[in-house]
Amino acid sequence: MKAKVVEVKWEDAWIDTEDVLITDAKKLKPVVRSTVGWLVADNKNEIVLATDIYHTKKEKEYVNAVMVIPKGMIINYGEYKNIELIRN
Repeated sequence: MKAKVVEVKWEDAWIDTEDVLITDAKKLKPVVRSTVGWLVADNKNEIVLATDIYHTKKEKEYVNAVMVIPKGMIINYGEYKNIELIRN
């Protein structure tokens, strides 16, 4: 997998288990959030990200902590390029 880091801004569904007045419930909106991760797939209907990739030959076929974001929930997304990593 060619490692690309992307940021996805998307509207997330959520739930509240408390009682809410119907008039108040009608005003509720999705939570807008941004998620950064390794791009696993940019499919027709969804983007798949992972928090971790591996570097050994055997492990390169695996990723960890995958997240699937339906494209209908995505506001926008883009790839990070030319980022300088400063190691301690």
